[in-house]
Amino acid sequence: MQGKKILITVLMVLSLVLVLLIAIPMRRTYNAEVVVNSDELITYRTLQDTTNWDKWYFDPELPKPRPTFMQMTAAKKTQVFDYVLKDQNGYEKAGQIKVSKKDRWSMRIDWSEEFTFRTNIFKKLHLLFNPSEYRATFLENMVHFKGNIEHPENIFGGLTFNRVIVPAGNLIKISDTISLQALSEEIGILYNRLTTQLPVGEIKNPGTFLSQHETLNDTTAVLSVAVEITDAKSDIKEPFELLEMDAHPAVVIQTQKPYTEMEDDITIMYRWLKKNDKRPATGYWIRHSPSTDIAQTSTRSNLTIIQEVYSIK
Repeated sequence: MQGKKILITVLMVLSLVLVLLIAIPMRRTYNAEVVVNSDELITYRTLQDTTNWDKWYFDPELPKPRPTFMQMTAAKKTQVFDYVLKDQNGYEKAGQIKVSKKDRWSMRIDWSEEFTFRTNIFKKLHLLFNPSEYRATFLENMVHFKGNIEHPENIFGGLTFNRVIVPAGNLIKISDTISLQALSEEIGILYNRLTTQLPVGEIKNPGTFLSQHETLNDTTAVLSVAVEITDAKSDIKEPFELLEMDAHPAVVIQTQKPYTEMEDDITIMYRWLKKNDKRPATGYWIRHSPSTDIAQTSTRSNLTIIQEVYSIK
């Protein structure tokens, strides 16, 4: 009789433990620090580029890890990124990344993540009795984040870089000194000045054109607009200029920034080139799409940056 009572008591205790395991979420928090050879721009843009987290962030529970929540706030000399990753089965990660400047060349990253399993009892037990496995994944992600910034492949600072060979061709270019404040509006005006002087049949891909500008001072810039033509012409006169282009390697990136606000993207492009042992061969061109209104294309469209490069190795 006594043994029966003991057995009932044990079963009741086990049942209670089982109920608690099912009802109570299991949580573990991991913390670590890493120093990244980078600056604020690249570090912040990489963290905010949640679409490409899967390039450096791995989670066995989430085939496509993408934060459902991301918030950046300032705290003294630190920028704090709070994020949430979760699935539909009660699994969740609440992370916090504190980014501060360590020195002129590097950033200090203080990273923490709280793992939570709400429903899966086997995952709860695994987190309870084998927490080192989850910690290993957490630390690996920090290493991958550091490597992604310090040794980038085709994605860097929120931009995707495509290596291409631009075929040989001929460009007709027109340039003018204009006011910086009127830069966006002058692109369409200069394009119209150029194309009205050329027969339609001589222009390849009508509506598609290139532009570039060089700032002279705080108020003025030299703006150039070019179109590709079918054949080289020998009778080109000022203000037009013929550019006979050989086939050349280039990198191409897409930007959603307005024409006059893409300085950060250009900075990221130059840093990517340096990290991949390449150098700009000429000034970059902006390609404008024929699917947009030319008068507005410089300010409201996704733009393509084309940078001719050469390798230093």
